Amino acid sequence: MEPILTKQEIAALLDAVKAGQVSTDLSDASPPWPPRQTAPVSSLDLFKVYERVRVSGERRIPNLDLILDNFAAKFSTSLTNAMLRKFSVARAEIATASFHRSLADLNNQGAVGIYHIAPLKHGCLFHFDPPMAFSLLEIMLGSSQSGEPLALNRDLTTIELSLLKTVMTGICTELAAAMRPVIELQARLAKVENNFRLVNIVEPDIEVLVTRFDIHLGGELCGQMRFIIPCLVLEPLREKFKSLVAVTQETTAWTGQIAHEALEVESLAIARSGHISMTIRKILSLKPGDIVDLQYNPDQPLTILIEDQPLFQAIAGERNGKKAFHVTGRHGNRLGGVHGST
Repeated sequence: MEPILTKQEIAALLDAVKAGQVSTDLSDASPPWPPRQTAPVSSLDLFKVYERVRVSGERRIPNLDLILDNFAAKFSTSLTNAMLRKFSVARAEIATASFHRSLADLNNQGAVGIYHIAPLKHGCLFHFDPPMAFSLLEIMLGSSQSGEPLALNRDLTTIELSLLKTVMTGICTELAAAMRPVIELQARLAKVENNFRLVNIVEPDIEVLVTRFDIHLGGELCGQMRFIIPCLVLEPLREKFKSLVAVTQETTAWTGQIAHEALEVESLAIARSGHISMTIRKILSLKPGDIVDLQYNPDQPLTILIEDQPLFQAIAGERNGKKAFHVTGRHGNRLGGVHGST
């Protein structure tokens, strides 16, 4: 480390420079500093009003994850019912990219469905990767449940695309139901393609949201599905997406209110000592003085029925000059207990 100059030394050095006694030119023999390294640069768009988020797009549209999770749950049920196998769909991530980049990431493999979503413009895409597409085709063609899914490295045929069109058409109903809290959609499948060069819903450089879903069959990952929609389609709905939190809170309040009011509903309670089955003929033949055997042991507890449903065991008695019963346990415990409430 070089020593720091004092004020007197600095003043003397300045006077020497002014008098020409000290040269201010650098010596060519030994440069005091190593040459600077050129730092890499990148172009900057001065008209860009925000920085695009490349890792996650969840912050771009507030509460979009709630809608997509709702869609995943509905599509899980729909796929399970259609394939008669246990499917589960889970959202993995929401990312942003250009439309061209989102298609390039698909590697021109699998099947993509092009959807019209009136009244919104430009439409959207759903993509089945090859593992998911071939897993669905195996089931639709009658494969056994014990067979492992095929890992075929080829393009889908026209017939296979026609078979997958049935599943992709079902997405319309689930997407419209999931988006209903925000907007009433009329989703319609326009076509199914395996040549992604023919897929074009917006300009290549337009930003899109890409949501990836993991598809599980019987607890095992069997493929992935992607949902691609232009950001400019959802931007006008931003305020409606924000209001989803208020709607959820209001729904929760109504749920609590209904549960509270249900506790005040009156119900019929019956203390039953026993019961028998009799034919209509025997009932019609009864006359005064006949004895009907209930096959009931007086030492055993009574059965308490609430709206014809047996819930408790009790002991019959009297309290304040009125008939009463003493609850001793749940209906499942035949002997009851020794403590309870009247």
